[in-house]
Amino acid sequence: MKQFQPPAFLRGIEKSPIRQITDRAKPGDISFGLGEPDLPTPEVIRREAMRVIQEERNGYTLQAGLPALRERVAHDYQHLNLSTDQVIVTAGSQEAMYLALMTLVEAGDEVLIPNPGFVAYPTITRMAGGSPTFYKLPAANDFSFDLEDFKQRLSMKTKVVVCTSPSNPTGRTLTSEELRAMAQALEESGSNAFIISDEIYRDLYYTGERPGSISEFYPRTLVISGLSKSTCMTGWRLGWILGEETVIRAAHLLHGYVTTCASTISQKAALAAWSDEAVAARRQIRATFHRRRDHLLAALRGAGLRCITPDGAFYTMVDIHDYGSSLEVAETFLGAGVVTVPGNAFGSEGEGFLRVSFCADLPVLTEGVERIKAALKNFEK
Repeated sequence: MKQFQPPAFLRGIEKSPIRQITDRAKPGDISFGLGEPDLPTPEVIRREAMRVIQEERNGYTLQAGLPALRERVAHDYQHLNLSTDQVIVTAGSQEAMYLALMTLVEAGDEVLIPNPGFVAYPTITRMAGGSPTFYKLPAANDFSFDLEDFKQRLSMKTKVVVCTSPSNPTGRTLTSEELRAMAQALEESGSNAFIISDEIYRDLYYTGERPGSISEFYPRTLVISGLSKSTCMTGWRLGWILGEETVIRAAHLLHGYVTTCASTISQKAALAAWSDEAVAARRQIRATFHRRRDHLLAALRGAGLRCITPDGAFYTMVDIHDYGSSLEVAETFLGAGVVTVPGNAFGSEGEGFLRVSFCADLPVLTEGVERIKAALKNFEK
């Protein structure tokens, strides 16, 4: 019998490096690995979910999602003057990214991706037949945006540019001036490319002011976001994609065959995420992560480690150049009972760093750093 071979677009694709290391965690290990909030979903959303389960019939929604939910999402981007037909509710922002890239990218197209950047971007690009290329967020400059490098990477083959602010893995944000400069560079390039703006962490910020969206400066932007991170709803699988109607119409076809529709219960409960109670809860969640950020950074620096101060999200990049490769150090820390993610999983600029998440209570963060300090004794600087 002929041995099964996956189709060409899946060959060579493996489980993400994040999952490869986090799936090996043992009972009792402290996880600084996965980007998953450990806080409960706001009570107002949980209450609404229970009411919906008990009182309502929960068949399929429209494939694009509940009109009332799409209206709320569209209202958050008033500068785009969106209709509900320009919004699709998806099974998390990961599906939204898949829809965007699979809809826009064809063989021969280049997709310009941040380096370091989230591991799914180049993988889905390759699935779509495109070629991932990379613009640097240089480690030497604490992963700040490098406009000159960005301009040099643009070409007439550039079909899509991925913009992520706040960043996964670095937690750095792009200022309004940087977003405007990125948009201007793209317009001047003549490529007529789309931007995919991954804004899943946009409501988790520590800068005093919510980060801007590049959609404010560049019309050909598809925005991807959701409630997973800011409202602690990762398992509810509730995200969205919005933007130019012709693209959203094509993405809607793919969404219908891939997912049919996002969870009806999650969609109905998510309507409460715009209530005053949920807004206050989101503010409290952000404050909790802000405290955790400051606590973790102080502990790591107290252990003699240099780390990047994130503007948002819930990650810091920890410099381990003096101790070995990012994979080697992450493996050593895993053996000591602490899960971290090697920085090279996110691109060449991440080598020499570990992505460390602060999705844990302060005592757990403290204990994790103590284990890291003990593990560092295995290395000779």
